[in-house]
Amino acid sequence: MTSTLGYAILAVLARGERTGYDLAASMRRPVGYFWTAGHSQIHAELQKLRAGGLVGFESAHGPGPQDKKVYHLTAEGLAALREWVTEPPRERPERDELVLKTYAAWVAEPELVRRLFADQLATHEARLADYERQEASFGGQPAFGDPGFGGYATLRCGLSYERHRADWCRWMLAQLGEGP
Repeated sequence: MTSTLGYAILAVLARGERTGYDLAASMRRPVGYFWTAGHSQIHAELQKLRAGGLVGFESAHGPGPQDKKVYHLTAEGLAALREWVTEPPRERPERDELVLKTYAAWVAEPELVRRLFADQLATHEARLADYERQEASFGGQPAFGDPGFGGYATLRCGLSYERHRADWCRWMLAQLGEGP
């Protein structure tokens, strides 16, 4: 059974072969916006995927004394990814620390709660501005079937999320007696 991280790696490799370093970079951005993993997790998962025949590698001359491994998706890996993509996601409990803090905010100093939400608003507005710059760089929506479509679709989800969170933070600040 392949883990969700394994499928994330397969999704990156479906766009083209990568070294372990390149995979880690792709997992930081753009995949890191919606799924995170550290370098050691990626390396361990690559070994499992290789053992399962879902990825392979070729050795290539590296910058140092050792060769580098350039990983690629196998036909079995592509088939597994295609099957996984259309399965419903597993149920996962929601875990949102800011919402949990909001639930208990009535016990805190109002000014400290205001500061928390002002800081969160600034964070979400900055991320929204970054996402809007990325959207402008797309130059239009890629067609379904184009590898860029998935990136564009996830970016649209991120835009919606950041707008929602910024609006909610503004609403909280208004409730606390301070406009954004």
